[in-house]
Amino acid sequence: MKKTILKILILTLILISCRQNNKSKTQARELTQIEITDKFRLEFLTQILSDSSKSRLLFNKRELISNLPAMVPPQLPIDPKNRSRTISHFEFISDTLKINDIDFVREQFKENKDFNISRLEKNGFKVIDVEKYREREIQWDSIDKIAEKYYEENQMINFYSFLHITKPIFNKELNLAYVRFRAGSGGMTRIYEKRNGIWKMKYEFDEWVE
Repeated sequence: MKKTILKILILTLILISCRQNNKSKTQARELTQIEITDKFRLEFLTQILSDSSKSRLLFNKRELISNLPAMVPPQLPIDPKNRSRTISHFEFISDTLKINDIDFVREQFKENKDFNISRLEKNGFKVIDVEKYREREIQWDSIDKIAEKYYEENQMINFYSFLHITKPIFNKELNLAYVRFRAGSGGMTRIYEKRNGIWKMKYEFDEWVE
């Protein structure tokens, strides 16, 4: 009798283990099946930067865009499971986009490392190579002066800084996007929604000023 019970327990554990492995494999397949290409990222950024509505980010297509976003960390909510800490950025984005899959968000951060914002120049935008300047240990005030000189040479009055923009994170349906911005001394986070093939701002939050 004891041997029979032991065999049943062993078989049950094996079945549970197999189900967990199959679930992990299924989730892994789902991640690889949802392909977010650099072309898709570029099309998204081009659309939102070309927006001429009240939620526009640029007032002139010749405004400078940084290829290295520099901004304060987002204000993250308190972790309901541990009141002494905030949730992670991955958790926050997953919850905001209603993905419920932190690994899907984390994987996009990895893939985004190879996406170069400077590719926006192919679509007529002006990108300042902040990444190169920072690698050469050029200070931010000197980079600001480079931007000011550019605007002066191009007779762009009342322009003095450049736009920082993070690489976008999408939901699994690829119709919602999470992206953060900084212009001058302040910034915000936005959620964009794709409707009828066009990306529009859905809502804005986490506004901040240094």
